[in-house]
Amino acid sequence: MDSVEAVTLSQDIDSLNTSESAHEKTRSETFMAEKGRTGKVQVALAISSFRQPAWVNRVIQGIIGSDFADIALIVKYGTDENLVKSSKNSPASPCGSLLWDVYFKWDNESICPYSDPFDEVDIHSAIGSECRVLSVEAFQKDGQINLTDADMTGIRENRLDVIIDLGNIGRARELCGLAVYGVWTAGASYNSKFRKGPPSFWEVMDNESTTELTLQMSTSGKSCDTVLYRSWTATDMYSVKGNRSKVYWKLAKAIVRTLRNLYELGPGALEQDPATPVIIESEPRDICPNNTQMAVFMARMAMKRFRLWLKNYTRKEQWLLAYSINDIPIIERNLNELQYIEPPKGAFWADPFPIEKDGKFFIFFEEFLYESMKAHISVMEMDLNGSHKAPVKILERDYHLSYPFMFEWQNDLFMIPETKGNRAIELYHCVEFPHKWEFVKALVEEVQAVDTTLFEKDGLWWLFCNIGGKDFASNDELNLFYSETPLGPWTPHRKNPVKSDVRSSRPAGRLFYRNGDLFRPAQDCSKRMGGAMCLNRVTSLTTKDFKEELVTRIEPNWIKGLHGVHTLNTAGRLTMMDCFRYIPKSLA
Repeated sequence: MDSVEAVTLSQDIDSLNTSESAHEKTRSETFMAEKGRTGKVQVALAISSFRQPAWVNRVIQGIIGSDFADIALIVKYGTDENLVKSSKNSPASPCGSLLWDVYFKWDNESICPYSDPFDEVDIHSAIGSECRVLSVEAFQKDGQINLTDADMTGIRENRLDVIIDLGNIGRARELCGLAVYGVWTAGASYNSKFRKGPPSFWEVMDNESTTELTLQMSTSGKSCDTVLYRSWTATDMYSVKGNRSKVYWKLAKAIVRTLRNLYELGPGALEQDPATPVIIESEPRDICPNNTQMAVFMARMAMKRFRLWLKNYTRKEQWLLAYSINDIPIIERNLNELQYIEPPKGAFWADPFPIEKDGKFFIFFEEFLYESMKAHISVMEMDLNGSHKAPVKILERDYHLSYPFMFEWQNDLFMIPETKGNRAIELYHCVEFPHKWEFVKALVEEVQAVDTTLFEKDGLWWLFCNIGGKDFASNDELNLFYSETPLGPWTPHRKNPVKSDVRSSRPAGRLFYRNGDLFRPAQDCSKRMGGAMCLNRVTSLTTKDFKEELVTRIEPNWIKGLHGVHTLNTAGRLTMMDCFRYIPKSLA
């Protein structure tokens, strides 16, 4: 790129940077004007005690610190001892199982990357002294939890928009008519499998690869609930504490986010996707585990942890590159015909992004070094017959780099490597192909984003990425942004996250067309990161909607010894993939 082009690009970037904050402010004001919203969403919290789990405290802090919702009322249940005892659903001491108590204490002291969402917190300081508290009497009648007429009148007088039931004593159906948008409840396995007992326990007990979590809305006049948010996360097979942590921290964020969407977008934000089934069960499928069940569970857990230790002690993970040069589309291809490029000792290679230029292929990929436990971006030159040269390092930072997404714009080549370690989505420009790259700007800042993938359609640029947090994994939630240029400013999609499913959310390569249909490769991370690959057909991609459907899966079973596959890209007749296996430590 010559000096004139460099100056023009610099001026474009500066002007776009200046307009970003103003653009977001205008967008927010436009939403408010369209919906005619003049006040915040009025929320009541229904609780049974001022000692609440930490995840509930985070919901409270999120509401109080927002500019879109207020806690107008605390509904404090005053209940008899039998009602509290029969409905208690917390991690500690379920059903008086001695072996659960033993496991619970041991599991809480074990290493877990997340803090426990069920650590008890006194919420008095969070809600403040000015928040109104209404103590009500809850009683059982005909198997249902009810309130007195006087208490119902006291709640109705507050003109509530939403009641969030966090009381852990079951829902009083009468509450549903006391708020405009009914009663919201949240929990693990709340929809497709109604379970009691320790939160997120049975998924670990039954070796289920995913744990479901939902936020649901109950309103008067409707026979079934509306699912406001539904997600599947990978089950932590080695810790119940780890499993419930991933679930409830994500639920806390989902509740606050849904309140924000209600304020900005109006009632339309609470519509359920017709494809989302609602399953109502009168009785739980699983209850609190007894001592016999816990004995079986603890034996299984000991064996799983021993196998994990043995695997980590004797083997290392290794990703390698696979390729094929022919005209057969990947959907129709026999993967047994793939050829492989193996990394040298001390490294693995993953995330290949090939480009065809001047009659050659240039493969950009992640090169991970075991010694530093960090990766950089390298490029490998390959001829049309598959002969290739040794890779050359082209981009390295103090933090981990991977997934070097490549795209062209205005006759220039750009790269967006994964830079989660720097809490930003970074853009680089090629100034001397293929080895010299310069930083351009951070497209999105203060995000833990992975596998950013761009696509241009209908005059807009679309940015796909998965975003995680300090308390939940990056594999679950697909987020979408759009802009008129790949330099931004980027507008978040109104339905973010547009998908929350560990089985088919995380990007796995460039989007592509096949027979007129648009496909998005995605990873299945339910059993491990990149355990398999899904090819999803995108059926709707607009600023107001996003939908896709699974068409086929690529399982790592075409040769013996493979355990994962997580990137697919093409360039001309070249198709590149990566695949995963375990190798002895002596060979790593």
